Amino acid sequence: MKVQVDWLKEYTEIDVPADELGHVLTMAGLEIESHETVDLPGGGKSEVLELNVTPNRGYCLSHIGVAREVSALLNKSLKLSDPVKTLEAESGAVAVADRILVENLEPELCPRYCALVIENVKVGPSPKWLKDRLVAIGLRPINNIVDITNFVMMEYGQPLHAFDRDLLTGNKLVIRRAKKGEPFASLDGIELKLEPDALVIADGERPVALAGIMGGTNSQVSETTSHVVLESACFDSATIRKGSKKYGLRSDSSYRFERGVDWDGVVSAQARAALLIKQLAGGEICSGRVDIYPEVGKPIIVPLRVNRVNQLLGGSFSAEQIQDLLSRLGMEIAEPSETMQVKIPSFRPDLLREVDLIEEIARIDGFDKVGTVFPVAGVRPVKIAVRQKIIKKVREVLCCTGFSETVHYSFIERIHAEEFKTAFASEQDQLIMLKNPLSSENDTMRTSLIPGLLKTAALNLSKGQKPLKLFEVGSVYFANSSGNCTEKAVLSAILLGPYELTPWKSRGKEYDFYDLKGTLETLSEHLHVKLETSPNSMPFLMQGKSVRVHVNDIELGYLAQVAPEQRLVNELGQNVYALELDLGALENALSSSLQFQQIAKFPETYRDISILVDRQVTSQTVADLILKTGSPLIQKVELYDHFEGKKIQADKKSLTFALSFQSAERTLSDEEVTPLFEKIIQTLESELGASLRE
Repeated sequence: MKVQVDWLKEYTEIDVPADELGHVLTMAGLEIESHETVDLPGGGKSEVLELNVTPNRGYCLSHIGVAREVSALLNKSLKLSDPVKTLEAESGAVAVADRILVENLEPELCPRYCALVIENVKVGPSPKWLKDRLVAIGLRPINNIVDITNFVMMEYGQPLHAFDRDLLTGNKLVIRRAKKGEPFASLDGIELKLEPDALVIADGERPVALAGIMGGTNSQVSETTSHVVLESACFDSATIRKGSKKYGLRSDSSYRFERGVDWDGVVSAQARAALLIKQLAGGEICSGRVDIYPEVGKPIIVPLRVNRVNQLLGGSFSAEQIQDLLSRLGMEIAEPSETMQVKIPSFRPDLLREVDLIEEIARIDGFDKVGTVFPVAGVRPVKIAVRQKIIKKVREVLCCTGFSETVHYSFIERIHAEEFKTAFASEQDQLIMLKNPLSSENDTMRTSLIPGLLKTAALNLSKGQKPLKLFEVGSVYFANSSGNCTEKAVLSAILLGPYELTPWKSRGKEYDFYDLKGTLETLSEHLHVKLETSPNSMPFLMQGKSVRVHVNDIELGYLAQVAPEQRLVNELGQNVYALELDLGALENALSSSLQFQQIAKFPETYRDISILVDRQVTSQTVADLILKTGSPLIQKVELYDHFEGKKIQADKKSLTFALSFQSAERTLSDEEVTPLFEKIIQTLESELGASLRE
């Protein structure tokens, strides 16, 4: 929407430069997109502001609407004439009803329709002042009649249309829906075939305008026009929007009807245009007007509480201040009080609630005056539960060690729930059956996460994915002998298939029990808990290849190879290694075992040792002996290389350890570390038959 600053000055006093005026409007919600100086035909310049008018502020799509905003923001008086009263004195003796007949068949889509007739007009060029007004805001002058309708639309925001009465069949206008396939030629030369959803203005035979959007060529004003029918109406916004989009016709008229027009302004704008036509084109205005207004719009009354205004805006407005601010915008308040009844003017249909009025008060008083108030409530830091920390660390460790997380339904087939029931429940505990299961394969709450992981593994194997490392964090469910239901948070993981192609692992070798045990040890290191294992036996696990995992006396779960006889494992045709831990028990173990110690002040000293031992000697045995021999100065023993091959004896293997020595009292010297290191070598030779590798 372009507004000419000089045009605005006809309605209100503006004592600030155009740049500052633009800033004032922007801060009040009417953003200024551009400020330019336009060269007018025949000389002269004019300052023009282009406004970005949001859809809820359709009342600002006119110079008078913007002038109302400016007068309220600058606290200046508004100077508006009353063309309706002037029109009564200028009307002739011929009644309008004798010259035109109007029939409204769609009162819901056209709640108000007004028509005036001006006879014996002389169509010609517009005067310079009118052309300058239109050119400044980007409109092309056509002739005095059309230019007046465009001028008044930009002045009042009310679209108008002028028909050549002599081209109207039967001197009649009918507001109706179009007939299917009815032809219509618009003013911009587009030939259309209308549908019944289109609202048209028709004469006795055919459409002469697409209501609220554009007139037709069969009734347009031309140089030969003598008698004019001046239309001013209010149409349903949604109907105009749909018609404009469907038929590809966009106009300044449809743009305003889509956002709603002032039903009282229908008459004022029409009267203003009729007076200008008589002034610039001559002619006689027929007395009276056709005004079809089935349901007169009722004024909107909105209650407003002073304490609510101050509560939302953080201010200290009095009732008198509120009355002054709202009255600048044309609202009426009978008497200022703690709870006021505010009468909303017809040109502000967007004001329906108390909060809408409070926003207007803030806009006019100035958003910059709203004080900065810090929250009075204290901000509590977010506390992450221990269980959440454990689950986060579990996901982090397993994902970084090559596992993929899965998510399954919490219910499985009953037969699988029975098979894996003793994972966390006792033999006496019962299954929890669903009363309304999704299917027979999902009729029981799961007692273990392993069945879901095995089914996912089978699906992946069928797609050609050979090595599989899967885990899930979820809940298992069962009921005790008393019928009380129990839910446990569980970590489950499975491992199967050949190693991925990598230079660090033997080609063709498969994952085994110790690979999963290594993952468990990595997890225990990150959780800072010392896990222990001991022999275990469960019906679904393979005898001799299963251990229970615990911390002191707190049992966590199991680590084992799943018995090949199990249905789901048998279908896979591969060895499957599984791990399941009770996260609730792990949480209790962490709280009881975690201890902090002071960080050493003195640096570590490092040594490496590479030895040859018999193949049956485990690396853990060697590490334990090194720790025992080097105590208390030795702090860490880490295996970082294990080699078996042609370069060493067939019954031997090479183990390389990184040793770390440290004292809490002093920095260790080579004189202290070297004898201890030699003692470790001698002990390994004497007790394990180890020898240093050359």
